Amino acid sequence: MIAAGSGLVTGRRADEAALDAALQAMAASGVESADLALVFATPDAYHFGHALLHAVRRVTGARAVLGASGTGVLTERGEAEGGPAVAVLVVRSDGPLLASPFLLAEREALDAEAGQDLAERAAPAVAEGGCLLILPDAMSLDPHGLLRALADGLGPVPVLGGVAAGSPVFELYAADVATRALPALAVSGARPVVGVAQGCQPIGEPYVVTGGEGNVVRAIAGRRPLEVLREALRAVPDLERRVRQAGVFAGLAINPAKSPLERGDFLLRNLAGVDRETGALAVAEAVRIGQTIQFHIRDAQAAREDLEAMLDRVQVALAGRRPAFGLYFNCAGRGQGLYGVPGHDVTAIRRRLGDWPLAGFFGNGEFAPVGGRNFFHNYTGVLALFPES
Repeated sequence: MIAAGSGLVTGRRADEAALDAALQAMAASGVESADLALVFATPDAYHFGHALLHAVRRVTGARAVLGASGTGVLTERGEAEGGPAVAVLVVRSDGPLLASPFLLAEREALDAEAGQDLAERAAPAVAEGGCLLILPDAMSLDPHGLLRALADGLGPVPVLGGVAAGSPVFELYAADVATRALPALAVSGARPVVGVAQGCQPIGEPYVVTGGEGNVVRAIAGRRPLEVLREALRAVPDLERRVRQAGVFAGLAINPAKSPLERGDFLLRNLAGVDRETGALAVAEAVRIGQTIQFHIRDAQAAREDLEAMLDRVQVALAGRRPAFGLYFNCAGRGQGLYGVPGHDVTAIRRRLGDWPLAGFFGNGEFAPVGGRNFFHNYTGVLALFPES
């Protein structure tokens, strides 16, 4: 059995807010002590970090305490942006769910070498299924090198998490406030149901890349890529209004055998450059000849629709099970700044999937698998649900 609860306190000094948030979380969980406490705080908490962590440890009795800063924080009760806030999630399991914490500190870079070290530490804990939660600092982070090393060391274990954000940026672990660090949590005994909402809407048609090298696409279905992009944009309903406010992305199909391709089947990447003379496009990811590509746009309408599509997939995967608790890592580029209203994503999650403990933060990037492979994302909401036994 898994018992969990969350607490959210806004507008108060961080150590006092953490104390009350931890008390809320423990009361909601119905247990006297927790195995795990996750703490997410806005940047104002930095100077109160030690007191904040001591308060959480004292109230929860948790063996594992870790977290990170975000531009905002959230629980199932709502999203807190634009002011001081602390969110606490506590978890206790009497079954197979086990959580092993780690900290990579005092690193010049959070890169492949760091990933190899983390994989060696975490491998025994995730050998029987589970996932790896990471909360790295943005400074000196090489997400692609980190993920490559984790893939080599851990295989297909899902890597989930968010990049700490705010000013200052910091990480929380045990009783320590750290910078340029990577707190991690190896969770075994329960593989989560994961939903990834990249906030985009496909436009035009999917085509095969027929020319290019590295991250430069020189031909799509034998045509100039820029011509294909313009054709896709002309197909957007209400083009003039939406495109002025939208970002344009390349969607790269992950599974070459899947047909038809749908939302959730693409890895979304920025367009990094255009050669107007040749019509070539540079994409912020390596592209293979023979890979399927489809252009996407991102705005509030696309993000709303994509979130609902993600929740459809999660609901099917849950197959009637209730989440014992969940984590939601949201991009700092989403939230009220994107939708124009507060609490959009949490409201949608709760409306579709019910009321259960949830916590997370607004970060500088997200980690989650797409098509069975782990990737680093931007502008994305990553939902990880741990169903009841």
